[in-house]
Amino acid sequence: MSLAEKKVVIIGASSGMGLAIAKTAAEAGAKVTLVGRNSTSLEKATAEVGYNAHAIAANIADETAIAELFEQVGELDHLVTTAANLAYAPIQEFDSAAAQAIITSKILGPFYAVKHAASRLSKDGSITFFSGVAAWKPMPGASMVAAANGALAAFARSLAVELAPIRVNVVSPGVVETPSWNEMPEEERYAFFENLGKQLPTRRVGQPDDLADAVLFLMQNGFTTGTVLHVDGGHRLI
Repeated sequence: MSLAEKKVVIIGASSGMGLAIAKTAAEAGAKVTLVGRNSTSLEKATAEVGYNAHAIAANIADETAIAELFEQVGELDHLVTTAANLAYAPIQEFDSAAAQAIITSKILGPFYAVKHAASRLSKDGSITFFSGVAAWKPMPGASMVAAANGALAAFARSLAVELAPIRVNVVSPGVVETPSWNEMPEEERYAFFENLGKQLPTRRVGQPDDLADAVLFLMQNGFTTGTVLHVDGGHRLI
């Protein structure tokens, strides 16, 4: 299934995996709408993608903004949501506001997006959510992230039936080298990537293009729905 002239909306496209998806989709001929909270970052990202792209600033946690977004977009073929607020801590110390932010970005945000996009999606179109390895590999301190990721996968399975023939899938990344890690000191960050990479079956951590390729597969494969595609280098296995 070709992406030529297809309309693709990516929420969380300012950097990292979302930006890589936007670039790859545009290279495949899609007309891409990049969505993010920060207008400046979004404009830079859109310039990187090129002539086949434009930007709309909106926060996935704001239902009114998301409703207005899809009023502007109109009809579309593929929707991707990568936006997330993540936090890690022992459960006894977990901040309630941080827990709510995880739930809002990982569950309510995708709910808002689908609620307002579903009637505008083409019948041979798709929705792709992003969960994460924490739902399948228990890790101390990741309980709220795991819960949200697992809930998102269940949400997608239900929608795959409810919205059929629109296809609904989930990509579950592991550790991916993106700007979201930049708050960690550089030397410490690269030591972490190197050490984890040695433990993974693939012998490396992920790159944004790994995830972009997975999303393009799900957009273009008309016989895949209700599926979680693990793009984690085998992280859930160790």
